[in-house]
Amino acid sequence: MDKITIIHELKNNKNLLSLPQVLSEVLEEVGKEDYSADVLAKIILKDPSLTARLLKMANSPLYQIVSEIKTVHQAVQRLGVTTVKCMMLSASIFNPDMVAEKSGVDQIEFFTYVLSIAAACDKIARKVGHPAPEEVMIAGLMNDVGLMFLLHHYPEGYRKVLKLADGLKKHTDAEIEVFGIDHCEVGMYLGESWRLPKYVIESIADHHNYNIESDNQLTLIVKLAVHMSTDNFSGFQRNLEEKLVSIKYLASKLGMNTDDIDQISGSLLKDSLEMSKFLGVDIGDHENMLVKANQEIWHTYLTVEKLFHERQELSKKLLDEERSKGAIEAKNIAMATLSHYVNNAVMAIYGRSQLMRMLKEKDKTDKIIEQLPVTLDTIDKAVRKIVAVLDEIKELSPIDKVKFYNVSKAMNLDDKIEKRIEGMSEGSSWQIENKPMETVE
Repeated sequence: MDKITIIHELKNNKNLLSLPQVLSEVLEEVGKEDYSADVLAKIILKDPSLTARLLKMANSPLYQIVSEIKTVHQAVQRLGVTTVKCMMLSASIFNPDMVAEKSGVDQIEFFTYVLSIAAACDKIARKVGHPAPEEVMIAGLMNDVGLMFLLHHYPEGYRKVLKLADGLKKHTDAEIEVFGIDHCEVGMYLGESWRLPKYVIESIADHHNYNIESDNQLTLIVKLAVHMSTDNFSGFQRNLEEKLVSIKYLASKLGMNTDDIDQISGSLLKDSLEMSKFLGVDIGDHENMLVKANQEIWHTYLTVEKLFHERQELSKKLLDEERSKGAIEAKNIAMATLSHYVNNAVMAIYGRSQLMRMLKEKDKTDKIIEQLPVTLDTIDKAVRKIVAVLDEIKELSPIDKVKFYNVSKAMNLDDKIEKRIEGMSEGSSWQIENKPMETVE
């Protein structure tokens, strides 16, 4: 399979997800420029099962209908053709048969994930005052229709995707590696073939694209809902730290604060279960959901603990690097200072030896005798200076043994060397110790 084959099927297969015949007729009718609400209602009534599910969804608390909707005609008139079409798609798509067992994806976990996104979309939309929260919820429901297509038509291929994702490869990258296309793009083609609203198609196409900057409120809501929902079915989760940063950023773009996010997150379990009842989707009971929630809390705790330890290691590494950098800088200053003293001492000895050699060459013995005391004194001071420097070098510890190096101490070597020289007073007995010095690394 490859991208060309999949796109060809998306564009040419009129029954992409083995949808009920009635739904196919609904999509065909809605696709007409002169479609009729009455004709649409009559088509829906052909399928008692779809009719019952549509009315159940239309009367759910999610739509906050003032009075009960008793007929399909009322549903079409009050909710609008687009909403009814998407509701019927959702009612048909959320079928266990759509997720092939060969894919390796747990049906309950998959539908739990999708419903939690839709529930989060609804809550966020109402919190930020979106004019049509039901449209946002529908966009959330249709969010992963492309994923369902791949699971339904290419289950064995998707098993390969899960293996790649289990190796910490990005989920959508794994899909592209196996299929040549990811589920977001597949969903976009499906949305176009079903003539879904443009805002739904854009939301489907971009819901995993974290690099796209958007000011479209619906797109931001869906992305935030995806981040807030737990993906247990694919074996892939974004890095927790990245996820938290994204949630904070998206929430701020929507004018929400931490309390808003906490409130919505806290009710997602209940809201997802409520939505599953009206869609007729089995995602387990409260007890099973709580077990999964606790498992997620434990997983999050372990992840946070790991991040804490990583932060500690990073801080230690930075401190070590800073200490090493400071030590090296101090050593450099110290060695430059010591080199300066040795150089001055050597030049003093060299200058005196040159003077004595010149006097000798000119046979000025009397001058040599006259200069001898000064020369010996100069050499004596120079040697004492060199000895003081050598003693100071011996006290400089290797960098890896130093807990902290203060650069100012290295810059005060002048005072220390002068004190050492003063300690070698003229006439006192002192000598150079004949032992190896500690190597300075």
